[in-house]
Amino acid sequence: MRKTKKERQLAIRELITQKNIQRQEDLVIELNRVGWEVTQATISRDITEMQLVKVPLEAGGFAYAVVAQTDALVRIKKIIQEPTTTIRTQDNFVMITVLPGTGPALKLALEEADFDELFGMLGDDSDVLIILKKNIQATEFVTQQLQ
Repeated sequence: MRKTKKERQLAIRELITQKNIQRQEDLVIELNRVGWEVTQATISRDITEMQLVKVPLEAGGFAYAVVAQTDALVRIKKIIQEPTTTIRTQDNFVMITVLPGTGPALKLALEEADFDELFGMLGDDSDVLIILKKNIQATEFVTQQLQ
């Protein structure tokens, strides 16, 4: 019987809540150990789709975690408040650099927040570039909306 994506993502959710999974490769190994035949590419897509983020561990390092399906603003602030996050502004541009793997979750939360000031966004694994509408100053947007 073939296992579905939904079942695989449920297995991922269970694993990351039970163990400190720090790398995608560790997740592949753990899933293979419990009977899943997965690749790193598949896991990478699942991590993005599931909006998993890396959170600091008490012993140091970071591990994947499930962000609760809460208000988009709460998710944005949780990511932005991480000590590794940097925010740079210039004119109507905001560049947010986050922990690798967290960029897609931040971009999605920003889209869900549906800020009127946004013209558009570009994002990758660890960066989100926010382009604000013409007359919106980036420093004001960050102060009023993101902090």
